[in-house]
Amino acid sequence: MRITITNEEFNNIQKILVQNDISLYERFNEEFKKSILSCTPKKIKATNKANIAKRKKSRNAITNAVNMLRFEDRDITVYSVAKTAAISYNTAKQYKDFILAQ
Repeated sequence: MRITITNEEFNNIQKILVQNDISLYERFNEEFKKSILSCTPKKIKATNKANIAKRKKSRNAITNAVNMLRFEDRDITVYSVAKTAAISYNTAKQYKDFILAQ
């Protein structure tokens, strides 16, 4: 499970753990150090590259679906585009403005 906390929240949690459970405090710090060390520039770049490729693939699928729907003279909605493009409704919803502008 992942959560996002501020530095202040992190420090408050550490204070509570030091007072109550030192072994949990040490485990908490160990996991924190692992998370910091695992976030390398190479991984960040690879993640960004994968996200860009995924967005491009979705946009192409949406464009093709809109063209198919237009060719078949069917209504162009977020739902119909999602079904035709075989992508999730939530993904299609992210491109709602793009879809409706077509």
